Amino acid sequence: MSEQQTSPSELTQLHAAMTQAMTQALPQLPNIAAYPVLEAGMQLPAMFYALTGMAPGPDPGDGRTCIMATFEALILVEEDREQAPLQAAILASKLVKLLDGQYWDLDFVDQTQDVQAMPSEITPELLKCVGWSVQWRQTVYLGGTEWPFPDEPPGTLVFAFDPDTGPGNEGLYRPPADMA
Repeated sequence: MSEQQTSPSELTQLHAAMTQAMTQALPQLPNIAAYPVLEAGMQLPAMFYALTGMAPGPDPGDGRTCIMATFEALILVEEDREQAPLQAAILASKLVKLLDGQYWDLDFVDQTQDVQAMPSEITPELLKCVGWSVQWRQTVYLGGTEWPFPDEPPGTLVFAFDPDTGPGNEGLYRPPADMA
């Protein structure tokens, strides 16, 4: 299946916008990345995030595919820092604040919802870290809009306002140009 794309997919654009916004809003985190390879010796503190789930979203009725995307971010702080659990919690609270009503300045994304943060279980390769997990959901519209109806010739669209509508009131209908 080889499909040529002239622009990045909506999900690629969304991840780029998220990384940019998070990097600008959270300068305390010098290492912010999507889908990183977790390894010993990585630069900390850090925040890594990923799209962790998708479900069908409400059909917008315009030809686009709508998904409800679930994202998760993991904030890591070295465990030997003074008050490392508190530092991780503070960084998580800053991300929660950034996520409040966030659209990422994209027109194909609805605002974030169901934002929550909690201490994270650390995997064995990250035992020297303290972590917090932040999750959120966001509706994303994929693809272009479509108009499944044939184009109508100019002048066929007319407007009327209640109570001057319906049979017998056709002479009161006006084209959009007359309403300017």
